[in-house]
Amino acid sequence: MFAGLLLESRYREKKRRLYAVMISAGLSVFVTLFNSAALFSYVTIAFGIISISAASFLLYRCKFTHALLITAFYFMCMNYLDFLAITLTGAFLHDPDYSRTVVSEYGFMRIRQMFICKGLSGAAYLCAKHFIKGKFRPDSMKHYMMLTAAGGIGVVYLMESSIEQVNDTDVISWIIFSVMTLFSWILVYLYEKSRHEADMMRFMEMRNALLEENYKNLSAAYSANAKVYHDFHNHIHILRQYLMRADTKSAQEYLDSISEPVKSLLERTWTGNEVIDVIINSKLKKMEEHNIQTHINVEFPNNSDILPGDICTILGNLLDNAIEACQKNEKTENKWIHITIRIVNAMLIFKIVNGNEKALQIRNKQLVTSKADERFHGWGLKSVTSAVEKYEGVLQHTIEEDRVTAVAALNYNIVNRC
Repeated sequence: MFAGLLLESRYREKKRRLYAVMISAGLSVFVTLFNSAALFSYVTIAFGIISISAASFLLYRCKFTHALLITAFYFMCMNYLDFLAITLTGAFLHDPDYSRTVVSEYGFMRIRQMFICKGLSGAAYLCAKHFIKGKFRPDSMKHYMMLTAAGGIGVVYLMESSIEQVNDTDVISWIIFSVMTLFSWILVYLYEKSRHEADMMRFMEMRNALLEENYKNLSAAYSANAKVYHDFHNHIHILRQYLMRADTKSAQEYLDSISEPVKSLLERTWTGNEVIDVIINSKLKKMEEHNIQTHINVEFPNNSDILPGDICTILGNLLDNAIEACQKNEKTENKWIHITIRIVNAMLIFKIVNGNEKALQIRNKQLVTSKADERFHGWGLKSVTSAVEKYEGVLQHTIEEDRVTAVAALNYNIVNRC
């Protein structure tokens, strides 16, 4: 259940809890067998860490390393709370053998201490549920692993000291260790938070820059078109004069000259959606400059609630990535892009397929940037992912022998516009 606070579950809540209870019941049988040999053993702890890591890995569909980290952290906290409570209780009762009795013998003291320890564990779970749910970031794993390892070593050392004999020195040691550990975790949390905020700010800046670049292309087309409409009456007057003199050749040449600014961008209507049509036509011009062959099969729903800015982000960035990949291809036959936009079961599907010669890597069904520092590259795809998620959609990449396929699937609604 603690792992479920930090790892995204793919099961429904009730189903997940049922599986968690069933797995816990099964593991408790094995723990009981281990306890029949020794009530406290590091072998039992090692078994718990490995088995619960495997259970979390299967139940929450996460990486095993993340499940192992969370389980190790859980056991560190559990043993910390247990032996801190045992030490404090032994010191309060002035019983130097209290720890040894609790961990090695059945009896009233052990049962009483188990209620105390499990009560603390339950309270810790509720606190964790309130404060840290959904805040675990895998990219911070190495720092959390270092803290968990250091904390685990400290807990084991204090456990051994407390088992031998409980005294006031042990209580002071536990208090000092608690303060140092808490302070270390707070420092790492603040560092990771500031680092994440800095990355998000950089992400937003680069996303805005990408949007601005795409909007500049759209703006250029609309500005050119606006100039034509602004001078519409003057153009009509000049054409009328040519035609009144029966100078059709000059009239035709004049028409060609005033339509040239927007001819390249609006020469073909693909879907009737101006944003999509302008993006496709502008990217086609770039593809032609680099001798990239294209195949286009597109449609777009009328009056959808998908914002023009999001269309620009998704289609513009996916095409930019495909064009960049084709530019790196050495063989002419691998310089091609297929563009498909289809409506399938009330979903809008953007599918971009391009030829590929480079070795690429997929992580979580998305391309991994080939740049040296992943944190500061691949922002185009991050922008696409952010736009797709607004419509409860998914972005997936697949790599075949000679091609890369990017598919963005979006849910949309039809809205009535007056």
